[in-house]
Amino acid sequence: MTFMGFVFSAIALAAALGVVFNRNPLYSAFSLIVQLLAMAGLYSVLGAHFLAVTQVVVYAGAIMVLVLFVLMLLNLKSESGRKLGIVKPLVALGVGFSVVATVFPAVVAQFKDISLMTLQENLWKSEGGVKAIGQEIYGRYIVQFELSSLVLLIGIVGAIMLSKRKRIVIGPREGGLGGKQ
Repeated sequence: MTFMGFVFSAIALAAALGVVFNRNPLYSAFSLIVQLLAMAGLYSVLGAHFLAVTQVVVYAGAIMVLVLFVLMLLNLKSESGRKLGIVKPLVALGVGFSVVATVFPAVVAQFKDISLMTLQENLWKSEGGVKAIGQEIYGRYIVQFELSSLVLLIGIVGAIMLSKRKRIVIGPREGGLGGKQ
C-alpha cells in the first residue's frame, strides 16, 4: 500500500472513532461523512475508481444528506448529564478484540497463498470497468434503475410532506364556536 493508503486509513480510523465517541448525533453524522470520504480515497488508491465515485455519490452524498435531514428534523438535543460507566466500554473492547482475534487468522490463512501479482492479474482480467458497468446499468437493467430513482423521489416527497404537515388542534377556537376569526 502506498503512503496515501496509510493516510486515508488513518483518517478513516479517526473518523470512525469520532462516530462512536461523539455524544452529539449531528457530529457523529459529520464524522461518518468524513469516514465515508476516506473510504472512497482508499478505494481510489486501490484502483477501484468506480467504487470510489459510487461511495462519494451514493453514501457520502445522497444517504448522508437524508440522515442529516432526519437528524435536523428530529431536533435532537445532546445529553449532557449522562455519565458513561467504565464497565460497558471495557466489555465492548473485550468483545471487539475477541471478534478480531477470531476472524484475523482465517483472513490471513485465506490470502496467504495468493501473491500480489495474482491479485493484480485477476483485477485486470475482470470486467468491472466503468464502461462495462454503465452498459449493464443503462442496457439490461434500465427499468430497475429508473424504478429505484422513482422510489427515491417518492421518499423525498414523503419526507417533505411529513415536515410540512399542519398540526390538528382539538378544542374550541379563540373566537368561540361560531365566531369569525
